[in-house]
Amino acid sequence: MSRGADGPDSVDLRRFEGRVLDGRFELRDLIDQGAFGAVFRAEQRLLGVPVRRVAVKLSRRGGMTTETARDQFADALLLAGAMHEMIDSEARAHLVPVYDAGLAMEAGGRAYLAMEFVEGRTLGSEFASFKSGVPAELLLRWAREICVALRGLHALVPPLLHRDLKPDNVLVGKYDRSVRVVDFGLAARLVERGYLPGVAGTLAYMAPETSQGDSNPASDLYSVGLLLYEGLTGRHPFDHLVPPADLPDALHGDWLYKAKLACMIPPPSTVNNTVTPELDDLVLKCLKPRPFDRFRSAAELIQAMDGAGVRQDRPTTTATPARTPSPTSSPGPSAPRTPGSPAEEVQQLQERASVHAASNEHDLAAKRLHEAWNLVEKHPTALRSRQERADLAAGAAEAYQRAGNHFQAARFRRVRDQTLNGGHS
Repeated sequence: MSRGADGPDSVDLRRFEGRVLDGRFELRDLIDQGAFGAVFRAEQRLLGVPVRRVAVKLSRRGGMTTETARDQFADALLLAGAMHEMIDSEARAHLVPVYDAGLAMEAGGRAYLAMEFVEGRTLGSEFASFKSGVPAELLLRWAREICVALRGLHALVPPLLHRDLKPDNVLVGKYDRSVRVVDFGLAARLVERGYLPGVAGTLAYMAPETSQGDSNPASDLYSVGLLLYEGLTGRHPFDHLVPPADLPDALHGDWLYKAKLACMIPPPSTVNNTVTPELDDLVLKCLKPRPFDRFRSAAELIQAMDGAGVRQDRPTTTATPARTPSPTSSPGPSAPRTPGSPAEEVQQLQERASVHAASNEHDLAAKRLHEAWNLVEKHPTALRSRQERADLAAGAAEAYQRAGNHFQAARFRRVRDQTLNGGHS
């Protein structure tokens, strides 16, 4: 809700595009904005010389002091200190380092935070792009990297907990396809450092004990189990749990806590027949309602993932999660993806390409996408949307570029442009 024409909620922070904060950070493009403020793609300058691309978070509220800015960015400062203490270099690779922070007087005294810029999209967007669930080997790779980050955070004394792990708080890099755990706005040290326990997080992804104000490292592992389940099946295991309409919001946490304790979760293999018994057991153990029944640590969960025994084949699954359409896609229904149809074959080739890309096998990823394109040319209705076909061509161009085949990369870029301009209907 807006607080009036002059209130901070009414300010469109897009107007700061092109501004330079503190003579060091040029705000290039607005990435997103919300209640707290906005995030910009920016360029850091040293002595007036551009040195690196960064992401800058700018507060919506102006007229801030050093003290209020510290409060606003307490989570980021906490994470910056934690990463300095962390000896697990592999864990640091899956977190986003903070570079600088300050007050920008030329922006009305707004606080800003500069951090590593990660080009990519959220895990939630990745989930939406797979119509039959994320391939198990790819999803396990991402989940393992999340657990590596947690391993480093939980090893600190006292542990640093995230408490709000969900698909939108994990970024997947566009090029390296590696994950970064982000948004520690709800992270907290245990009481030894004065960060008191309490209810925090998104109810849908919250461990039962967290909703009762008692988080611990196993609470984050519970959230990893939720991510695995949702990625494999295309649905949240508790999406059927809806508090009564007349229940006050303040009591939703207690209601969900009791409902989760009594809920029987069907194993992912009942929806996705590529899931092995070992992976079923792993996911369901993460989702045990009582913390002491789960994995004892992120390191133990990583070890279980390494031995999950993912199948190499990928039979057709029984559930087909919806794909989020591109805002520029042509109108009209998606092509039917019945087993054995050209549309289903194209989908499977795209998913195999993603697995190859995640393993840096860019030549194989390009080959799979090229095969998918040949199918689309032979069966145009396999992808009915012009934007979908352009995205496929763009993906093939990028894969060939990364594989070092510049001739094919240039060819598929031309195909992409022709498709967008109506040359391939």
